[in-house]
Amino acid sequence: MAGFTSSPVAMLAFSIITGALGQILLKWGMRIVSSGGGREEVGAAAVVAAIRAIGNPWVLAGFLLYGLSSIVWLMILKKVPLSTAYPMISAGYIVVVLLSALVLREQVRWGITVPGLFLISVGVTLIGLGLSGGR
Repeated sequence: MAGFTSSPVAMLAFSIITGALGQILLKWGMRIVSSGGGREEVGAAAVVAAIRAIGNPWVLAGFLLYGLSSIVWLMILKKVPLSTAYPMISAGYIVVVLLSALVLREQVRWGITVPGLFLISVGVTLIGLGLSGGR
């Protein structure tokens, strides 16, 4: 664990991946909980749906992963300037899009999404070079 906590890059990767996996589990759980038949729940029905969602095991697992990601994020903030660390979180967008297509079987408009993900990757790489001490 000492190697992990001494490497901001490893901690960032862990935080990003666990946060993205948490999002996938939250979505999976909400698919199970949704019972509106395509209708948006409002008022008391929305409150009941939210309470029902909190008890769903997939939603709970998603919150746990997201919470773990947040704890590691606090460790990152002790070591890395926020102006460097926070933009790196955008790498999570890439992971979420890929997992959404692969795991959740969501329709992704690849023609517009791939160029957007490429631009995010370029930005994350440039910021990462600063994090790793490159020029």
